[in-house]
Amino acid sequence: MRPQTVFPWECRDREDQARNTYNSPLRRANQSLEEENMRLKRILRENGISWSPIALNHLKQLDPKARKTRSSLTSLDLGHPYLPMEVILRILKFAMKSSEPIIDPLSPLTSENLTDKEKTRGNQIAIHFLATCKALNVEGTRYLWESNEFTFTTPQAVQHFAALPSQFRQTITHSNFRIIARYYDDTRHRRHKLDKCYHSDLKKDQTLKVHHRPTETPLIRGGFRCYTWNQIVDFLEGLRAPYDPKIKIQPRPRLLPSLATLRLDLVNFSDTLLPFSGSELHDITSHELGCTLNELHVTGMPFDDTGMKASAELSGMLKDEGLYLDGPASYIAQSRHLHALSGKRWCARVIRAWNGKDVDEEDSDDEDTPRGHSAHSHAKLGALPPAPQEEGHPPSLRDDETVIWKRVPVSRDATDREWIQFSRFSGYEMTNMDWDSDEEGICPCCGESHPV
Repeated sequence: MRPQTVFPWECRDREDQARNTYNSPLRRANQSLEEENMRLKRILRENGISWSPIALNHLKQLDPKARKTRSSLTSLDLGHPYLPMEVILRILKFAMKSSEPIIDPLSPLTSENLTDKEKTRGNQIAIHFLATCKALNVEGTRYLWESNEFTFTTPQAVQHFAALPSQFRQTITHSNFRIIARYYDDTRHRRHKLDKCYHSDLKKDQTLKVHHRPTETPLIRGGFRCYTWNQIVDFLEGLRAPYDPKIKIQPRPRLLPSLATLRLDLVNFSDTLLPFSGSELHDITSHELGCTLNELHVTGMPFDDTGMKASAELSGMLKDEGLYLDGPASYIAQSRHLHALSGKRWCARVIRAWNGKDVDEEDSDDEDTPRGHSAHSHAKLGALPPAPQEEGHPPSLRDDETVIWKRVPVSRDATDREWIQFSRFSGYEMTNMDWDSDEEGICPCCGESHPV
C-alpha cells in the first residue's frame, strides 16, 4: 500500500533564521576589529615601527637613507626587462576574468549549494594580483566587478553584497539566483518523494531532501513545511535599496541599479507538493521591482497551477515587451551536493507585447480622450518605458505590426542567440509561417493552442 501524500505549508524556518541572526553580529564585530587593526597599523607605520617581517621590508624600501642590498633593489635597478603599463593592464584584465560565474561573492560558500565540479574548481581568478600595488589594486578591482558574472545561492549572500561600494554595483547588468527549496519535517519516519516528472533525466521518483526539526509544543505549528516562494521573496528583497546615510531626499538606488537580465534557477520545486504563493511575491514582483527587467530566465518552475500562478507573478518584473524564458530544471538537490541536469531549448514568450493599434474606431475617435493617453501611442503601453527594441532582425513575411522580434539563446546554458519572431497578440513564438492570423497553433511551452 502506497503511503499517503503529505503536502507542506509555506513558512520561513525558525532554525535557519536563528542561525542567520547569530552569524550577523559576528560579521559586524569582525568589521569593527578590522578597522581598528588598520588604524593601529597606520600609527605604527607613521612612526617607523614594523609589526611583521613583510612590514619591515616595506619600511626599509621607503627609507631613502637605508643601505640598499641586492634583495631590496627593484627590477629597474637590477637591469631586468620592464613591461609597459599597457601590457601589465592586459595581463591584469586577463587575471581578473573568470571563465565561470563567481558564486556567493563577499560571503562564505555553502557546500550543499554547490555541485561536485564547483567544489573542486579551485581559484577562479588571480586575486593576489591586487596586493602588488595601489594602482593595480584600483584597476584590478574595477575589472573584477565589471568583467565577471555572479551567482547567489542564499538570500544572505545577496544582502551581504551591499557591502560592495555602489560604483562597482551599478555596472552589473546580469545576475543569477540559485534558489534551492528547503523542506522541513518534525516526523522522522516520514519519507517524501520528488516526482520523476521534475526532469526528463530522472528515471524514477527521487528521495526529497528534508531537514528534520524537533517536535515543538502543540501551540507551535509544525509538521511538513517548505521554504520555497517565500525564499524567492527573500532573494528579491535583497535587491532593495541599501541604506545610505548620505542620501536623504531622493530615492536611494537599488542594490543593482543597472540590472537588466536576471536568471532564477529553482531547485527541487516539486510539481505536486507546493502550496500557492502568497501576496508577498506579488508585492515584490509587481510593485517594488515591477517593470525593471528586460529579460527574466527561469528554470525548474513547477508546471502546475501553483507554478503558473508564480510565473504570472514573476512576469510583473519585466518591462513591456520584455522576454520571459522558461526552461527545465538545472539542478536537483541531493543530500550533500547539487547534481547538474541536462538542458534543452528555452520556452520563450514576450510579456505585454501588444502595440495598442487594434482598438475600436469609436474609442480612437473619441474627442474627449487626451492625445497623451491614446492607446495608439506605442510609447504609452504602460507607466514605464518598454524594453529596448533589438535591431538587425531579418524581414518577416507577416505584417510588421503583428510581430515582434527577439534574440533568444539557442539552448538553456548557451550564450549564442538566434532571431525568433513572436506574435504581438499572444506573446508566443510564431513557428509555422503558414498560419493565418485568426487560426491557432500549438504552443511550444505548454502544448496547448494560443491565438496568434
